[in-house]
Amino acid sequence: MSPYLAFFLFLLAALGLVGLIVLLNGLLGPRVAASAAKSEPFECGSRPLQQRNVRPLSIRYYPVAILFLLFDLESVLLFIWAVSAGNRELATLSFCSFLFFMGLLTLAFIYLWKEGALEWR
Repeated sequence: MSPYLAFFLFLLAALGLVGLIVLLNGLLGPRVAASAAKSEPFECGSRPLQQRNVRPLSIRYYPVAILFLLFDLESVLLFIWAVSAGNRELATLSFCSFLFFMGLLTLAFIYLWKEGALEWR
């Protein structure tokens, strides 16, 4: 059996299982009607203590979170390159893909820097 066929069958089985669970939840799960009490904000299941200081999270935190995820993905690519050190072809391919990803990330970083998206206003 080809490794690609095994991966495809595994992916098909995983997606089928997730689809079956979602379908069964929709068919057999409880039907809960929305109410005013369910739409209220809460702190650990109780009413908020201070109503005047309840405000949404600032949008300025989202670029920091996205940059963290990108650098996290970058570190995963480095681990793949380090593990493939015994196989020369795989090491070359993984290193080239890492360099390509780093190039795209650098271009995006330069663009965001010039646009002022990284400035903390």
